Amino acid sequence: MTFTQTTSNQPQLIEVAKLEKSPQNARKTTGPEGINELKASILSHGLMQNLVVTATDGETYLVIAGARRLEAILSLQAEGKLPADYAVPCQVVSDEHALEMSLAENLVRLAMHPADQFQTFAELIDKGATAAEVAERFGIDEGLVHKRMKLARVAPELLQEYRNGGMTLECLMAYTVTDDHRSQRKVSKSLHAWQKDDPSAIRAALTDRLIEGDSKLALFVGIDAYTAAGGSTRADLFGEEVYLEKPALLNKLAEKKLDGIRKELEAEGWKWIEINPERDWNLINRCTRIKPVLGSAPNELIELKLELDQQLEEVEQAFEVDESDELEARQHSIQEQLQAVEEKLVTFVGFDAEQKELAGCFVSIGQDGTPFIEKGLVKPEQRKQLAKLLGDEGSIEDSVRTKSKAPFSESLSRELASERLQVAQIALAKHPVIALDLLVFQAASAVIDRSPAIDGANVAFNLPRKPFSKDVQSEDVDLGLNDIGKQLAAQWHAEGTETERFEALRSLSQEAKLDLLAYCMARTLKAKLAPTDGNEPTAYDVALSLTGADVATSWRPSKDNFLGRLSRDQLLNVGRDVLGEAWARDHANDKKSLLVHHLDRGFSNPEKSGRTAEQIGRLKTWLPEGMSFTIPSSPARAKVKKTKKAA
Repeated sequence: MTFTQTTSNQPQLIEVAKLEKSPQNARKTTGPEGINELKASILSHGLMQNLVVTATDGETYLVIAGARRLEAILSLQAEGKLPADYAVPCQVVSDEHALEMSLAENLVRLAMHPADQFQTFAELIDKGATAAEVAERFGIDEGLVHKRMKLARVAPELLQEYRNGGMTLECLMAYTVTDDHRSQRKVSKSLHAWQKDDPSAIRAALTDRLIEGDSKLALFVGIDAYTAAGGSTRADLFGEEVYLEKPALLNKLAEKKLDGIRKELEAEGWKWIEINPERDWNLINRCTRIKPVLGSAPNELIELKLELDQQLEEVEQAFEVDESDELEARQHSIQEQLQAVEEKLVTFVGFDAEQKELAGCFVSIGQDGTPFIEKGLVKPEQRKQLAKLLGDEGSIEDSVRTKSKAPFSESLSRELASERLQVAQIALAKHPVIALDLLVFQAASAVIDRSPAIDGANVAFNLPRKPFSKDVQSEDVDLGLNDIGKQLAAQWHAEGTETERFEALRSLSQEAKLDLLAYCMARTLKAKLAPTDGNEPTAYDVALSLTGADVATSWRPSKDNFLGRLSRDQLLNVGRDVLGEAWARDHANDKKSLLVHHLDRGFSNPEKSGRTAEQIGRLKTWLPEGMSFTIPSSPARAKVKKTKKAA
């Protein structure tokens, strides 16, 4: 079909009041996307493209091309930013060809390449416009202007590669972490083929010698203190990360701050003080501990604490049955009173001066940047002297075995241990060599050292009773163990007599025997949580850590199995660990039921929680204290995001 335009090419000025969208307009679907930008452009630059309309029998004109422009103008009139008699240029066409022209106007056009847009924004800024002015003219956020300018200033070669389709926008964004074109080109040439399309690999290569702003050393020193000392930072506008560009300065400031802690501890009279940002697990594990003692605290203060502890336990037990506002308020009141009493009692707690002359302190930095000071550590070479001073060698070991207060109620701790047990059984059953090591260790300890049984394993091969947690999906885990059991050698126990069965088992391969041992050893495990901070791990804990199994892949916190059993303050602490201090502050006044709801929703579907990538990572991996198989290497709870070593 040949189309011949039968209308005038000269546009006419027509008042907006006479315009309405035509039913023949090819664009049926409109939405709010981009409408603010369009309104800002019309205010700043006027209508740069005519509307296309058809005339009716009356004074009304139907818009067949330019419906979004008409919508934006009407909105500006409603806001009082354009006069009621505002007129716009329109090209009038015949009704016969209206539909085809509408389709052509919407279809036959090519959007500007993003790189052209980036450079145009940068040119406007270079000519004297501010980012705020550009943002206002185009109806976009000022931060978006800065980001587009940042993209425009990537090395020209890389920007051209993006234009040619050889690089994704995400990769181009990764290069903006530095303004140094030389570094950008160098990294681009050094990347392997499989890394060139990986934004995280590009960003990591460009920040290899920088320190992340949320690393524990940076948090310990503080960004403000670092910049006040002359330190410079680099911001990743797209990843919202901050990088510290002077590691040497940061280390110097950290050393100075740690030295201040050292001087305070020296004044307390300790024999030795060791400082390392990373906790030296080997040193801590070799040390025993002396116990702090409660000095001349008033009896009435001690009695008040015991009374409040009892009241809190009774309220929490009642709260598990009835989550009433009255009980929640009572719980909160008791916790506040208890905190005030404990703060007073702390002032009466201290270490014996003579014992301090044989003991020391280890200072490290937690993942959240807070200093962690472990006092009262006794190295092996001082144990005999301390035992002589105490007059009772056993009291030293008792001080090591002293358990810290459990973070959860006794019933919840038992149920968590049950759920952890079943993950442990699967993990150990899949690692015959570790199971063999654990079995041999138990046998040698029992026969040679006359030591008690392994804490966490019943190696007499008396199968423990079924888990006592009503929430544990034991059948699912049993199915997992049964699947392993079905793959074991079976012919040996099909024989008749015990002698025949033994001879049949002897004929099995070493691998088959190890598989049998691992399965049987796994079935002997007992429910047990990991040791809390300050308590040494057992052989059982080490064995589980060696399996490399991740409890988080098999168990996640939920309203029923964990969250609903916590106090309001405990829930806020969970939110603080997982979602950050800002979240905890924003929800500080929420009721317990609402906190449970928010956290349960986040843990159940992290990807749809609307959180940042870092928060989603923590929602996927966070575990309550004692659930993980990992033996902690630092005093703070592990975070998902890895931080770079500053030293």
